[in-house]
Amino acid sequence: MKNLILFTVAVFFSFQATAQILSPNATEVDFTYEAMVEAPLDESFTDSIDAARFQAQHMFGIFTSPTVVKGMGINPDEIHGIGGPKSQSEVLILSEEVFEKNKKQMVRIQYKNSGQMILQNKAAAKVLAKGYFNVPLPTNPFKVYRKKCTDSHYNTFGDNWYFYDPYREGCESLSQAPLAQNVVIQVKKAKTRNIQRSAELPLLRGDNGNGDLFSIYLIHGFSADPKDEQDDGRLNYKTAHNYLIENGFTAERLKKSSPYPLNLYKKTVTLSTGETIHIEVKSLLVETSIESKSKVFAEFFKQAVAKADVIIYEGHSGLGGNLNIPELESKAGKFEFPLKKQIFYFDSCSSYSYYLDHFNAYKTKTNIDVVTNGLSSYFHTSPLVLKEFMNYLIGSDNRNFQWMTILKKMESVLGKQSFLVNVGGL
Repeated sequence: MKNLILFTVAVFFSFQATAQILSPNATEVDFTYEAMVEAPLDESFTDSIDAARFQAQHMFGIFTSPTVVKGMGINPDEIHGIGGPKSQSEVLILSEEVFEKNKKQMVRIQYKNSGQMILQNKAAAKVLAKGYFNVPLPTNPFKVYRKKCTDSHYNTFGDNWYFYDPYREGCESLSQAPLAQNVVIQVKKAKTRNIQRSAELPLLRGDNGNGDLFSIYLIHGFSADPKDEQDDGRLNYKTAHNYLIENGFTAERLKKSSPYPLNLYKKTVTLSTGETIHIEVKSLLVETSIESKSKVFAEFFKQAVAKADVIIYEGHSGLGGNLNIPELESKAGKFEFPLKKQIFYFDSCSSYSYYLDHFNAYKTKTNIDVVTNGLSSYFHTSPLVLKEFMNYLIGSDNRNFQWMTILKKMESVLGKQSFLVNVGGL
């Protein structure tokens, strides 16, 4: 027997969407859709908004399905996804209905979701021409976990949404009723904003609150095992060291007894416009997982936010958790954003989805350009992309380079691949 319970309409407003991005390979679009989600009324249930958000998260996996990528006319061997939504969106609960299924109490939730997503240019052109596209969202996302249908390494229920592929061979039932529903996602191009199209390097490398000091903070996270000498994160830290030495920097080891090596690199550079600047790069290899009990990363990142002209983070995103400001502040104290121009580059998986609006909610009246990835990135390609970015930061050429020029150069080392690298302003 069904018991129909209609609740007062509830709405959840997340961070306001304010950033329009620049990208050589991607376009930002506004999206909206209405859907239904079913959830068990057991100890795992928190509220209807969380259930709706959990269903929506499965778009991450669906968007990286080779079947979906190929359907957009993109080679899935070259581009490993069509894009991804921002994790911050606006969820409106339209109705809730409690019912019984297999002697278990369930709730059926109708909701509307609106937000922004980044799409590879070819996919964006295709869906914008129609104004919509279809996505098979799981009707009950709590009941679609299949070990054979998710990533071979990250194969737990908690990771399933990020790797969810209902079109995988042997898993096709996940894309069909009753396990899935066809959701029509309406899209339109994001509103045009007056955003800074240049990186403003002459301003950044001039007196940007530091006199003639140009400060770069470089953070390398471990890939898997901090004790492994061949860990990809450790190897990338060493590669960055070699790059800076080859470019004439001196190196000094700081905190020599720490298990997390921190080096200070210095070089004086005469710019093409005649000014002399002193460049300092602080490079740290550290455990960046939000579960880590160490305060080293949190304290270093807090210092970087307060002092650096450029912050570069290379490591896992932790599905958005590793740079969660409230969590980091619980370890290091309140963050202070200086009133100056800064560049943040988050070279981690799907960092566009997690960090652009997230940092906008915490910064003050500052001018920050945030460089992110629209898709998953990889430890083995990070040094190549970083080198191209650093060449602009530490070189003598003081022209006001456009962001599109820099971003194209950064991804040029990837061949036909793209992580949908982009920049948005805060």
